[in-house]
Amino acid sequence: MDPAYSENVVDYRSLGNMPGYEWKLLRYKCRELRLEGVYHRHCHLVSVAVVTQLIIVIEILMLIHVILLFSVVKDIDFLNVLPYFAVMLLTPSILMPSREPNAEKYEAIAILVSCLMALLLTAMAFVENGRSYFLGLAVSLFYFGYMVLIDKISTLDKVWELTAYGAYLFFLNMLCMFLSRFQEYNMRSGILSRYQVVYQNLVFQLAMKEEKALLDSIIPVTLARSLQDAIASHIEEDPSNLIPFTKTRHLFMEPHPEVSILEADMVDFTSLTTTMEVSELVAILHELFVSFDLAANHNRATRIKFLGDSYTCVTGIPSYFPTHANACVNQALDMIEISREVSKRRNKKIDLRIGVHSGEILAGIIGLTKWQFDIWSKDVDITNRLESSGLPGMVHISSRTLGLLDNHYVFEKGTDTAKLDPLLQRSNLSTYLIRSRLPNFEDADDLEDDNFPLNDYRFSFSFSEDYEDIQVKAQRDMILEVEHMPVNRVQACKIRRPMHRIAKEDINEEYRFHLESYYLFTTFRSWKMEWSFSKMRDLLMKYSLGMMVFAGATIIAMDLLVKSEAMDYTMLLGLFLIILLPLLLASYKKLWLRGRRLSPITQPTFFLSRWIIKASDLIEKSVFVRIPLAIMVLFLLYVMSSETVGVTYAVIIVLSLMLVIIGIPLIIKLGVGLAILGCHVITVHAYYGFAFERSQTTDIGVSSSLAHSWYLLAFFILVVVREGYLNYILKASYFMSMCFEKKHELTKVKTRTIKIIMANILPTHVAEVFKVRRRSDQLYYENFSQVAVMFATIENYEADKLGLRALHEMICYFDELLVNYQAWYKIEKIKVMGWTYLAACGLDVDHYTDFSVSVPVSTKRESDKLQKSGSVRFAPKDDDEIMIKDLHPTQATTNEDDNTVLVMTEFALNLLRIMRDIRSKGIFFEKDSKLTGSLKIGIAHGPAMAGVVGLSKPHYDIWGHTVNMASRMTSTGVMDGIHVTESTANVLRDFNIRCTYRGMTFVKGVGQVPTYLVDLDENLHFQQHSPDNDSHKGSKVSVHWLDEKRTER
Repeated sequence: MDPAYSENVVDYRSLGNMPGYEWKLLRYKCRELRLEGVYHRHCHLVSVAVVTQLIIVIEILMLIHVILLFSVVKDIDFLNVLPYFAVMLLTPSILMPSREPNAEKYEAIAILVSCLMALLLTAMAFVENGRSYFLGLAVSLFYFGYMVLIDKISTLDKVWELTAYGAYLFFLNMLCMFLSRFQEYNMRSGILSRYQVVYQNLVFQLAMKEEKALLDSIIPVTLARSLQDAIASHIEEDPSNLIPFTKTRHLFMEPHPEVSILEADMVDFTSLTTTMEVSELVAILHELFVSFDLAANHNRATRIKFLGDSYTCVTGIPSYFPTHANACVNQALDMIEISREVSKRRNKKIDLRIGVHSGEILAGIIGLTKWQFDIWSKDVDITNRLESSGLPGMVHISSRTLGLLDNHYVFEKGTDTAKLDPLLQRSNLSTYLIRSRLPNFEDADDLEDDNFPLNDYRFSFSFSEDYEDIQVKAQRDMILEVEHMPVNRVQACKIRRPMHRIAKEDINEEYRFHLESYYLFTTFRSWKMEWSFSKMRDLLMKYSLGMMVFAGATIIAMDLLVKSEAMDYTMLLGLFLIILLPLLLASYKKLWLRGRRLSPITQPTFFLSRWIIKASDLIEKSVFVRIPLAIMVLFLLYVMSSETVGVTYAVIIVLSLMLVIIGIPLIIKLGVGLAILGCHVITVHAYYGFAFERSQTTDIGVSSSLAHSWYLLAFFILVVVREGYLNYILKASYFMSMCFEKKHELTKVKTRTIKIIMANILPTHVAEVFKVRRRSDQLYYENFSQVAVMFATIENYEADKLGLRALHEMICYFDELLVNYQAWYKIEKIKVMGWTYLAACGLDVDHYTDFSVSVPVSTKRESDKLQKSGSVRFAPKDDDEIMIKDLHPTQATTNEDDNTVLVMTEFALNLLRIMRDIRSKGIFFEKDSKLTGSLKIGIAHGPAMAGVVGLSKPHYDIWGHTVNMASRMTSTGVMDGIHVTESTANVLRDFNIRCTYRGMTFVKGVGQVPTYLVDLDENLHFQQHSPDNDSHKGSKVSVHWLDEKRTER
């Protein structure tokens, strides 16, 4: 299971396109993620936080009410004021027990306290799990019974008035019920947003762990950190460019002045490839290299690379130790013993020729893509000469290495071939052959090092189980994280927590949101964030409009029950229909989604239905539509409420709607509420005060108009307090989601860095295999029926003069060219061996996105644009140039896989053009010098086997007769030419490309074979094939003549 880096469990867009109530969908999501217990704990903390708020509001309202009574009532009876003082005194003592969220019987305490407060105030707002509905109904019945008692029903009109009052109470209960659903939606959104932050943080940590394990498995730690920082910096500067370092071309190298180098090669490997099945050969190589890696771990040797049948390792890196020469020789002797055991077990003759030399190296990576840790220096070249001039079953060492060894080895003079080697002569080195250790040899204790555990080098990057555990860890962490979620500006629920139990990071997290927002109205300090919050989708707008329509229906019902003759029912009905229209538009999509899910495939077929769904979506997502729509509906409802007899109750209904309008900024809602309240109070006292005086009031001694105004004002204060708190919860949830986005972006950078690194070690489809759990010594391989293989060797240069920087730059040019070859017949860079570039076409087994290079180039125009973007410009092509699109097969029987040969040959041609441009511009070579740098390219095609062998430092390689033939085509090729086998030449001829017969060429392990040169003109263009030139005799060309011709160029 891979981490869902981009998963958004509160994806509002997809949530709005699913059938069902949004809060139920979030409820299902919480249950799916096992966060239901966390949600209930959060509800407890919220209810505790509300207690302090409730105490303050009750005390203030009671105090204002008492002051009002003393101000307007003459000769007030103290007994009439006593209940208010009792409420003010008893409220804190009743509510304080419910301020402890960790009480064992918290729910029972909360219910008891709520019932007591309901009896005391007939108001309650903080009991959860549906019990508030019953308590609200009980409060409503209590009020309704009280009104029946004081009204003394004497006429039928009184019955209808009480029925209208019952409708008013019923509406308030329904509104509170919907308000609790809205609150559940917001709280669950906050929980899920917080879960995303926790989950993403765990993914982020695991991504860093994975990246470190991957890098440390191929590159020493210091070099790995430099590479990691450089890739992250590259992504931050240019997220759209997937090729690292195209502008700067960093050269990641480290000098190591005192090391010992081992180079091993299998004797007569070419004959083995011709007499064995490729799968059997690769299995033998894997068994050998795994054993070599185990021995390397024991001897503190670092394996550098495989080159087919060769094995290179170094002792003394990543950290120096004085016995590196002994360790290297011991590694060589262990490898010889291992090869003998495998040879006996497999019944195959397997001999090793090994060279060991001590000196200095440069270690690092070169190129832009498909990195491989490698070493370079003159001492590396000396080691290669020691290997090639050595004897099977013996370790060929230099005099420098012998001087560093102790007296535990049996040695003799070196070979005669080594004595004649010019490089060894120039270096003034004599050589020796080590046959074995002395009988009394004991393994030195200092070769054992706990700092080099084998597990650190294994490349089985099996983090799948860790990713499967992330969800469990996130759920466990949420139990702690819910304690730190913002629930109140004063964080009342945490006042009683012991300070020694609060970690420093918890305190920072607890007040982080508070530092980012102003106290008043919980406005973000950043206006950009405030505006972003205001533009959020409001998936509950349709339900808000539904409550507005219900409010209009309640107002009309109250008018009908009262049966006032002064009412203009036609106007009320017309206004109601106008209010109903936005509801129909906003809810149409949800109604259409019943039983289905909105997607591009499930769009309605009827054009009107599609337009209405777009209108529904616009109401949800556009704040510029929601604000005027909500203001218009509230204004129309106020007009309707001013026409009714129970105008105070009707205005209360309108003001209460502010609680369920979520997607409108608080400032605007408060402004609209104040406007409605101000208009009503002014109208009542200026024009209709006499009418209100005829109504009854429960406030003895207070005028009815003043009592009604105070009733409205007190209710509005409650609405403002509640709206402020809901706004706080919403913005806290939004802030958490923004934290998730920031963490998500960091994680994407980290995971993208991992993908780039992994893709630059293994092909993408192979990297996918190594992400799942597998045995670290398990062989991974795949067979391909046809692969085109190319070796390109840079020759005619002075290595000491040019240095690694020039090699790095030239390899970067080659890597940039790969951008144009990522389509169906993708070219895969395999490795760089010294000054030789190996690539293959036809290794695709599936179409994964390759993060090591850019996306495939699909058109010639785009290809030309990419080519011109590099430092080396390609020469303009003539009109008569034969482009790939013009190279059609001349035979109907041409195999489709033969396209790999065509693509590989065109890539080789472009490499020649790059080298020509390098020479013409004098970038690395002096124009007048004879050493100008040239390419020898060899191509062969046929079946091949590819895979990853060994135990450490994963590297993708290819094997088989096809690979060997391509290598020999290069070594026996000509400068600035493309040397191909006969079968490859026949395929190219089918594509109308002329190939000139070169003659019979000796290939080691195969013998004399006919070979060909791809014919190119002076501008490096393919030449069209003529059927008259098919015969060998008619097209024989002397290889010496071809060499002279290319020299003249």
